[in-house]
Amino acid sequence: MTATATGRVAAAPDATTPGGTTTRAVTECDGGRKVLPRQRQGAILDELRARGEVDIGALALRLGVSEATVRRDLGVLARQGHPVPLRRTTAPTPRPTPSGTARPQAEQEAIAAAAAGRARPDMTIGLSGGAAVQKLAVHLRELPGLTVVTNSLVTATILTRSGRGRARPTVILTGGYRTPDNDLLHGPVSALVLRSMRLELAFLDCAGLDGPNGASTDSLADSDTRRALVQAAAHTCVLATAAQCGRTALSVFAGPDEIDFVVTASSGAPSPAQRAVLRQARGALCVDLGVS
Repeated sequence: MTATATGRVAAAPDATTPGGTTTRAVTECDGGRKVLPRQRQGAILDELRARGEVDIGALALRLGVSEATVRRDLGVLARQGHPVPLRRTTAPTPRPTPSGTARPQAEQEAIAAAAAGRARPDMTIGLSGGAAVQKLAVHLRELPGLTVVTNSLVTATILTRSGRGRARPTVILTGGYRTPDNDLLHGPVSALVLRSMRLELAFLDCAGLDGPNGASTDSLADSDTRRALVQAAAHTCVLATAAQCGRTALSVFAGPDEIDFVVTASSGAPSPAQRAVLRQARGALCVDLGVS
């Protein structure tokens, strides 16, 4: 399908597969809007009829969406009774990385390793969800006597996997409701549990961190839980990549005066946005990734 000038979806010529079967192309509508889920799912069904299986990576590239979106569409089709055999042969196209910067995963790994140095054995700490905090959890599970409170199912799973011969941390899940698109527990139950607790230290990642506003997230549902974590903790440590520094996301969960320590990372000299954040913070660490 292609988009007309009005943004309505019109039929496009069919594409012929190597086996001689036709499949429909799907593109974005005018104004950068993605095609509707039912249109994506129609394209997936065409692929199933043509090939008998789907390649998640190839479909994600073809439809201009993430692999997670393709998986959600496949789940919808499976619940509707469509068989969805899968294969994975096409690696996702990596996003271009500007010269002199590190890939987000490398940043998160370095930030997590540095932040782990703030924790001590026998502490009671809180952890938010998020990729950087999940990497941090791998380091924290080696600390003896640790008690961890979290609203992240993935983080809890990481912490309860056995470490190198040491006892696993005690993990307390906050409870609450789980939204369909992530592993986090939200809602008044989660916030109520956190408000009854006293934590020595909370580690939180963010979608944005800037001097005037503090730490913020794009999720309204998760913002309340993060705010409760901050309020329950005697000290707060925020983890932020270079891209997150200087940005303000939808909902602020920790003001500048509520953040005790910031951990970020840079390839060489910190960016102007990072320098502003580092100056504002009471305590801060910028990890040099050494990428030239």
